[in-house]
Amino acid sequence: MLTQKTNKTIISLLLLPLLIFSVQKIIQLQQLASDTYANIIINTQKTDGPLPRSLWANFSQGGEEASDMLAPVLSQVTALQPQYIRIDHLFDFYDVYQGPSQFNFTKLDQVIDTILATSATPFLSLSYTPASITQNGQNASAPQDWNLWYQIVKATANRYSVEKNIKNIYYEVWNEPDLFGSWHYQKNPSYLTLYTHTAQAVVDGAVGSQYKIGGPATTAFYKNWLIALLNHCQTQNLPLDFISFHLYSPHISDFQKDLISLDKILQDYPRYQHLEKIISESGPYSDPHSGYDNSFSALHFLSLATSLSPQNTKLFTFEIVDGPTPRSDLSSGWGLIPHPKFNSQPKPRYQAFLFLNQLKGDQLLSSGDGSWVSSLSGKNGQTIQTLLVNYDPNGQHYEKIPLTYQYLSPGSYQLKTINFLGKTETKNLRLFYSHHTEFVSLLPNSALILELSPSL
Repeated sequence: MLTQKTNKTIISLLLLPLLIFSVQKIIQLQQLASDTYANIIINTQKTDGPLPRSLWANFSQGGEEASDMLAPVLSQVTALQPQYIRIDHLFDFYDVYQGPSQFNFTKLDQVIDTILATSATPFLSLSYTPASITQNGQNASAPQDWNLWYQIVKATANRYSVEKNIKNIYYEVWNEPDLFGSWHYQKNPSYLTLYTHTAQAVVDGAVGSQYKIGGPATTAFYKNWLIALLNHCQTQNLPLDFISFHLYSPHISDFQKDLISLDKILQDYPRYQHLEKIISESGPYSDPHSGYDNSFSALHFLSLATSLSPQNTKLFTFEIVDGPTPRSDLSSGWGLIPHPKFNSQPKPRYQAFLFLNQLKGDQLLSSGDGSWVSSLSGKNGQTIQTLLVNYDPNGQHYEKIPLTYQYLSPGSYQLKTINFLGKTETKNLRLFYSHHTEFVSLLPNSALILELSPSL
């Protein structure tokens, strides 16, 4: 005969699936309650400075091969209208160091000249120590003599900021120091020591020139690294013009949270309140992924460009050109453009930059972005442009949003809808009031630009 205790145990086991289901439903309802649907409202008469092209006009090229990788795709890169192009591997790829006080900039000059030919400004990640001067004979490790490293960096800063007179170069101290060279902020090899010698070399080499210097360009947002660098530069009175880090995530909220966290850190440093914030490498995935070969990465980028527009941030997209080595994971790599030996057809993410470059003029004040749908509006002459992006990493969310134009002059208008990787449609409107609401349907992972212009 079953005891009373046994009966209770059996009943509990029978009720367990129901309990688990109930908890799951509560969690789902809580998540739904926190989600927000977009209701975009645009003040057509209130501008807020130029459109933030710093979110989509900067690019990073990785160390795929020791050559001028941009030269074969020069026209395609130029079409992106880049502002800055970042390169690393300056000293272990391009044979700059030839011996104490002996330098050869021939190979690096070719890369810099190609960057300039695109109308961009170089963003130089000062890396890595060549193996011939390191303590252990390996690239990126601590130098056996800090004076040798100082001389390399000083000569480089002098070459490009003084001899070639390139204005507004960014000098970034290292690339991913927590990975390449296994540097630390608390122990040896010390990144703070590396920053000290590098910063002094730039100051001495680029004397009288316009440039910026900063770091640490870690693999992700690491609070302790940033605080250590801020404290070090403040106490040692070292130049620090920007803070940089890398970020790869399919979730746009991760980018927003890290930038907000950085703002909170800077509140404790009045001297650095207006320090420039730079994500010097970005993308949805840190490893090669099939999403880089299809429209997913394009929509991810478009969502970043709209969602981060309130932030004063430079965002660098990684990377421009794929490497020459085929990958076994069905992905060609991070690039916007395949390596020329495989294919010359740009990927959808490349098209996203051309799409964004249609936005011109000044940014308009707007509100009402949601959990999936984000927007960016501008005024180009008499034309009001609005980019709408519906981004969902799960590829499921559909939304029909109201978009309201405020303070229009009554009259006849033409509304053009430019679908990303799709067709363009136009329709005529006759407006009798100063406010007009347009309902726009957005499929999962889609984007479009609306252009509202007075009819001639």
